[in-house]
Amino acid sequence: MTITDNPRTMIKFKTPSHKFTYRVGGIAIHEGRVLCQKATLDPRGVFWFLPGGRAELGESSQETLRREIQEELGEQAHIGGLLYVVENFFSDGIDHHEISLYFELAFPPDSYLYQQAGPFEQPEEMENQPLIFDWLPLADLPHQLWIRPHFFCTALQSLPAHTQHIILPDGVSPR
Repeated sequence: MTITDNPRTMIKFKTPSHKFTYRVGGIAIHEGRVLCQKATLDPRGVFWFLPGGRAELGESSQETLRREIQEELGEQAHIGGLLYVVENFFSDGIDHHEISLYFELAFPPDSYLYQQAGPFEQPEEMENQPLIFDWLPLADLPHQLWIRPHFFCTALQSLPAHTQHIILPDGVSPR
């Protein structure tokens, strides 16, 4: 049985006024650049975020990140230490409560992600929109690029030695 044969149970729920999501992301930094994914469906504009996705019920956070990287980039991922636990509260017509774990992320030395210049476009299985990944210069994040949650624009400049717990109330993180 393949992963597409199993019914997927993403850890998320929605009420008429709220949405909750549990997400796992990876922070891959290579030669002064961070791997990011572009949101192509947001009607308010384009923004970038760290690769990863929603966790499935019964799946560890590391398994989630490995699965998402395999599905979206076709690569085996090396998952390092947990860098951030982020509680993100934001609104876009509905109030969101998102809990995200962000891990160090690396790829095999011969990965096409390290060997080729981006962007890397992959087909999206669910929404018929391409997934677009690219290595963004860390130096450009604070002033020229829009990455979400917004605190990553500065936080990625120097990764923490120990896990940090970040709470982003609505208005702090322009999601």
